[in-house]
Amino acid sequence: MRAFFSSVRLLGTASFMLLATALQAQLVAQPALQNDDFQAKILLALSDADMVPSAYADDHLGPVAGTDVLSVLAFDGQRAAPTSVRTLPLSNSVTGPPAAVTTTPDGRYAIVIETRGPRLASGADVKLSGLPNGRTLTVVDLRDPQKPRVVQQLVGPARAVSVSVSADGTLVALAVHPAGDGTTAPLWLYHLAGGQLTGGVAVPIPGWTPGDELVHALFHPTRPLLALTNVTRHRVLMVEVQPVGQQWQLRPWGNEIAIEAGTLLSCFSSDGHTLFVNGTPAPPPNKAPQGGAVLSIRLDAHPVPSQAPVHEVVSRLPTGTIPEGLTISPDGQLLVTVNLEHTYLPLGNPARGRYASLSLFAVDAASGQLTAAGTFAFDGMLPESATFDASSRRLAVANFGELDNLTGPGHLDFWRVVGAVSGPEPLRLVKTAYSLPVQRGVHTLAIVR
Repeated sequence: MRAFFSSVRLLGTASFMLLATALQAQLVAQPALQNDDFQAKILLALSDADMVPSAYADDHLGPVAGTDVLSVLAFDGQRAAPTSVRTLPLSNSVTGPPAAVTTTPDGRYAIVIETRGPRLASGADVKLSGLPNGRTLTVVDLRDPQKPRVVQQLVGPARAVSVSVSADGTLVALAVHPAGDGTTAPLWLYHLAGGQLTGGVAVPIPGWTPGDELVHALFHPTRPLLALTNVTRHRVLMVEVQPVGQQWQLRPWGNEIAIEAGTLLSCFSSDGHTLFVNGTPAPPPNKAPQGGAVLSIRLDAHPVPSQAPVHEVVSRLPTGTIPEGLTISPDGQLLVTVNLEHTYLPLGNPARGRYASLSLFAVDAASGQLTAAGTFAFDGMLPESATFDASSRRLAVANFGELDNLTGPGHLDFWRVVGAVSGPEPLRLVKTAYSLPVQRGVHTLAIVR
């Protein structure tokens, strides 16, 4: 939200200039930390500066804290800190799942969606419910992370909530909210070539009930398949994307899978054999959610030639409360959920949480079975996203803001994995001393490893 589409520059507001100065000072002062070197080329962090977390509970957006941005962090793999941080002012919104930015498989481009548009009035008493639907799709060239640049902006469907790119980098899928352009056909597909999106069209989903909410559409890592999460009916549907001329049709691939209520995100194992889905069980009437769950689903669990695939839930384990973020390590051995707990409630609410948490699981690659390693509390507010680095032993976590300072910055917190499932030291997560301030409202991360 609050879009200002222009060339790459640091934000022009006085408050963010101070933040940027402090940030650059950290880049210079931060020593190389061999034990916590972050193994990645680029980390992307999308921030919505227009909203405080309590708007989910009381509908009040609260004070603005600068401008919406995409932060582009470049790493050299030899230290915890990035070697550079650049920002692009791009309108975006935290109101969807943490799937508002993604990268192409080759790491060349990022694609950003705008779920809700800028607030239409100033002041702290503007309503979340009054925000217009967003429509802008943006493609960013990341070839030089010190000079990221917008190469395309176009009008897309109203209120896209997630974006995903196919394994071959030629297709882009958007999940679209039924309160926008997703009432009848909530899946939109685009061609992608040379950093340009073309041919966007709504594609009918077989058996879809008009008005159901498609909260996430995620491409398989190796095949032209999509995992479609129907949050209205608590189901995941696997579909095959088939070209028909310059358009597409969808064909069901196996059975639908029952999942938890309140599901927002899914992720595949790197080999594509297992799908992981988080969720929050529906609470009793007028009660806040308590706890959460993560499911592992074995795809085509019993392959038989010439027969339809059969997908099976092989694990369901508890997480912290409201697991919104979900990420798997590149080596396929670890899974993390990022749990909001009750940090989104307004200041002064006695039920407001004083910590967020991460839940860590070991993954058996052969079966998809999960083993819980623990849930680890930390000082955070509305953390929605996390990603492992290339080593699978370091984790970046998006921390929306500061619990007791609604205008304070957001942070990227860095964690390390220690121990192992079997060994003298137990498997667990440890928060490092390094935390990088970014624009308040950071909600979706993406990585180029």
